[in-house]
Amino acid sequence: MRVRQFLVVGAAAVALTAAGCGGDDSTGTTASPGPSASASASAGGDTVKVAFITKFPVAFFTAMDDSAKAWASENGGVDISYFSCKTPADVACQTAQIEDAVTKGFQAIVITPMGPEVIPAMNAAADKGVKVVLVDNNLQDFTKKTAVAATDNVKGGQAAGAYLKSVLKSGDTIGLMEGVRGVPALDQRIQGVKDALNGTGVKVIIGGAETKCDAAQGATVAEDLLTRQPNLTAIYSACDDPAIAAAKVAKQKGKKVLIMGYDGLPDAAKAIQAGDMQATIAQFPGKMAALGVEAAVKAVKGETVEEFIDTGTELVTKDNADKFLNFQ
Repeated sequence: MRVRQFLVVGAAAVALTAAGCGGDDSTGTTASPGPSASASASAGGDTVKVAFITKFPVAFFTAMDDSAKAWASENGGVDISYFSCKTPADVACQTAQIEDAVTKGFQAIVITPMGPEVIPAMNAAADKGVKVVLVDNNLQDFTKKTAVAATDNVKGGQAAGAYLKSVLKSGDTIGLMEGVRGVPALDQRIQGVKDALNGTGVKVIIGGAETKCDAAQGATVAEDLLTRQPNLTAIYSACDDPAIAAAKVAKQKGKKVLIMGYDGLPDAAKAIQAGDMQATIAQFPGKMAALGVEAAVKAVKGETVEEFIDTGTELVTKDNADKFLNFQ
């Protein structure tokens, strides 16, 4: 996210209030049982109990769940339970999930954190001896993490900036659509583009509101940008869902605007093939999940793990969009 929705993808409405989470238990969380492989794994020795917590159930995070299940099935020795909330901004929901994981005796938490607001809960978990592995989003202020398995968003932002610098010229105007301010993974995607375009003569406009990596809010920000800047040349979004929404808004207005996103969603690849978007930066949610679970299991067993596991990025254009019609 969808920072791949991180994640990605279908569109989901973002509630900024403390909306309830999906599920029927007392915390309001959504949980599904770990893969059947965990039962046979327990027969062969100690099983590591992992809480796999994603932001909300869209395709980017579903791909993570699937990859974690595949890793558990192939490797054994791990019992994973899966949790998510209804929106990517329901901090109260995710905080409750972290606290419940500690109460219920999970030895590790693999999580796509919603933002710095959940750091106190993660600190409390780490203080109880729970191994906390971040996937997709790294929070620099959370110093008790075991590891991070994520995109290097500094490099990803630089790659996005390099592409836009190559296709824009002096006098052009680009609107930048932010994700969630203060989340480093999302801020870095914007900063890389700003740095690349500095001194090129390209005018950079920041969208008035955060998109929260949500399609509906992305459409609103795009509408505002195109109204304020009727001759806008390009729009770049820190997430794909708002970029896809911006492409639809531009099309409805009859505007020819270069649209670029970040995530590598299958829907973005389709939009690129159709000519509605020009590019995106792809992330690899499957690798984040598998390597994150692997790091968590190793840490619980006392093995050494890397502090940062770079899961890579790739520029997606019409030339290679067919490779990204499914998550990798």
